Amino acid sequence: MTNAPKRFTELIVEARKRGATKAKVIPVRSIVVDERVRLKCLVPLCDNYGKHLLCPPNVMSIDEFRRTLKSFKHALLLQIESDEDSLDKSTRHLDGDLCTDLEKATGTRRFEKKLMQLVEAMEAFAFKKGFYLAAGLGGSECVLCKICVGQGSSEPCRHPFRARPSSQALGIDVIRTCERAGMPIRLSSDRKVRWTGIVLLD
Repeated sequence: MTNAPKRFTELIVEARKRGATKAKVIPVRSIVVDERVRLKCLVPLCDNYGKHLLCPPNVMSIDEFRRTLKSFKHALLLQIESDEDSLDKSTRHLDGDLCTDLEKATGTRRFEKKLMQLVEAMEAFAFKKGFYLAAGLGGSECVLCKICVGQGSSEPCRHPFRARPSSQALGIDVIRTCERAGMPIRLSSDRKVRWTGIVLLD
């Protein structure tokens, strides 16, 4: 693609304007896909499994995603940083109640929505800059609706042009991908929580 470096710079500048703490264009071969990430949807069983239209098993298989990913050349990695420290240091057993308590304590929904809006905006911006096959991936389950219409309801998604699957739902190991990109994230730390999204670029 002609003037690709210039377009990459424009993407990064625009992402920072829109609230990204960090933004970087990486070769798509740096994205790590691992079946074990998808396994974490099942072990322990995620509350969203089979309930969200954009969560497993309602998204493409990892093998299909791997084949699709090879068609892209680059990806825009996006991070936003919360204004809260990580609070996932509890000695309690991981369960639904603990997740709910952590969500309330850190206000994660606010940052999940902020990241989703950023991914959506940058996908549209990339499209206008000539990356006409740009595809955005979020950093968590879709949070546009309080309750998804869900699998088996026969109802269509309420926000088909805004909803995006998460990177993890497609098997992307976000932690290793970010480490390769020099944008590391850590779990159970005293650092600010970082939310990561991806826009695949043709």
